[in-house]
Amino acid sequence: MTVPLDTLRGLDTCFPSGPELSGAGIAAAMERASERRTTSALFAGFRALGLFSNDIPHVVRFSALKRRFYVTTCVGKSFHTYDVQKLSLVAVSNSVPQDICCMAADGRLVFAAYGNVFSAFARNKEIVHTFKGHKAEIHLLQPFGDHIISVDTDSILIIWHIYSEEEYLQLTFDKSVFKISAILHPSTYLNKILLGSEQGSLQLWNVKSNKLLYTFPGWKVGVTALQQAPAVDVVAIGLMSGQVIIHNIKFNETLMKFRQDWGPITSISFRTDGHPVMAAGSPCGHIGLWDLEDKKLINQMRNAHSTAIAGLTFLHREPLLVTNGADNALRIWIFDGPTGEGRLLRFRMGHSAPLTSIRYYGQNGQQILSASQDGTLQSFSTVHEKFNKSLGHGLINKKRVKRKGLQNTMSVRLPPITKFAAGK
Repeated sequence: MTVPLDTLRGLDTCFPSGPELSGAGIAAAMERASERRTTSALFAGFRALGLFSNDIPHVVRFSALKRRFYVTTCVGKSFHTYDVQKLSLVAVSNSVPQDICCMAADGRLVFAAYGNVFSAFARNKEIVHTFKGHKAEIHLLQPFGDHIISVDTDSILIIWHIYSEEEYLQLTFDKSVFKISAILHPSTYLNKILLGSEQGSLQLWNVKSNKLLYTFPGWKVGVTALQQAPAVDVVAIGLMSGQVIIHNIKFNETLMKFRQDWGPITSISFRTDGHPVMAAGSPCGHIGLWDLEDKKLINQMRNAHSTAIAGLTFLHREPLLVTNGADNALRIWIFDGPTGEGRLLRFRMGHSAPLTSIRYYGQNGQQILSASQDGTLQSFSTVHEKFNKSLGHGLINKKRVKRKGLQNTMSVRLPPITKFAAGK
């Protein structure tokens, strides 16, 4: 839904009422309006409400200057950047010609790929570099010092100089033998990258000398995620089978294995605040929490999202987990309880399905009520996201749900709202 940034209050003080204005009168009124632009919204921009995330994994950045974490989520042809501390929107990027298909970030720039092209954005908004050279759609990006690595669906890997926009190296893989599905720069491994494939094997490359250093045979199941562990030489490998392999790539030794029953691993992250815990996402919206010392599952965050977990990230040295999904939700979980389970701290959530009804609420035009095919009724503020509210799903028998303490209310939910009336 698209609405003015502010309401049209105060326009009657800029434009006189009565008969139609002459050309000179219109010019005078326009001049008065420009003088009062701080109170009038006639020349204000427009913004989209209720857009927070899609199925593209988020990226987290830390600003050394402001000492703050920022999270960036994709919303189609642009991306939003939020301050993690208050989850307030701080920037909206300029749009690109096509929907963004993957993102990455370093300490200075945000990179977004669209089709067979990708661009670097400065100040979370403006395109400062554009890289063209792929013939297929790009699906992986990996910052690498003053370089950026891009991989397309034909398994063509290109390393670029960021500031000159020139190719440094191109590697071509036979996608019937080794189709790249994940990429990682292992910590402390100078000039080296680790590649995972849909066929299951992994390769360690030195990109400066253009040499294949080692091939890991894998576990005969496609690799879906690669994540650096807090320990040097150790990486987590997520597989299509739902397994997570904690592997020492220096000695080619598997340290431990975990398995979840919720389908392929979509994302992996490690706590770095003194607790040896790993989180793994799934296609059904559940998150598994694993204790690396006791080598066991310690908790489950079921229905953290109503769709697949697109991305999850533990903030460095913080008990905070950032997650996003295709259900148009961005959530921050805090781990401050004795059981080790995360509780919802902050969130930004919109509708996860097309709208069925929408109308303004109140006299000042600052609230919008909307119903959707996802069955929820929500209130959106045109002033700030912190005033948004989800009014939830309607239930056939609310007393029965409370009495029996049902966790899964899908069977007793009312059908999606098609019309509604509201008043004070």
